[in-house]
Amino acid sequence: MSAPVRRKGPSKGDRKQEALLETAERLLATKPLAEIGIEELARGAGISRSSFYFYFESRQAMLLALLSRVSDDLVTQVVECWLEPQSDMRTTVGTSIGLAVQMWDEHGAVLLAAQNPDAPPEAQEFMADLNGRLVAATEDMIDRNRATGAAPAGPPSAHSLATMLVGMTEHTISHNAGALGRAELVDTLTAIWHRAIFAAD
Repeated sequence: MSAPVRRKGPSKGDRKQEALLETAERLLATKPLAEIGIEELARGAGISRSSFYFYFESRQAMLLALLSRVSDDLVTQVVECWLEPQSDMRTTVGTSIGLAVQMWDEHGAVLLAAQNPDAPPEAQEFMADLNGRLVAATEDMIDRNRATGAAPAGPPSAHSLATMLVGMTEHTISHNAGALGRAELVDTLTAIWHRAIFAAD
């Protein structure tokens, strides 16, 4: 009888890299990337300063890794939401908006860091790619609902409407700064999206 196969968990290196990313995200919530030192990051992850460079070439490279993870998670969740059976589109839209608000609540410091002057040029490319992927997913959802008659045909085109809604939502969430409570923010954005796409209350 063969010995049972032991499930392999994350390696020590994986855990240290994750600790660096978690430390970076925590620090970004309090100060810009330019003010975060390599030694500070290494200390937070329990490694030496020189060991930092085993995982990342620079602070900027680490920011890009954070952005990649956050953007992939957000797009995956939104796309999965849009692809769910859509018998109640207002609920579906509200769920999608709620996911976006939650992502900003949890990872807004990373997304905002990409817009700082000290961020690498690739950070802006990440943000543009994130926006483009969200617009494409929303455009596809609008087209599918127009094709079935659930949403009225344009104008505006599905692409134009998706672009405006995604841009407006990102700006509103990132600049809310507590002006609206989370529930009110989600409900208001949901109403705007639902009326814009389905011409309904």
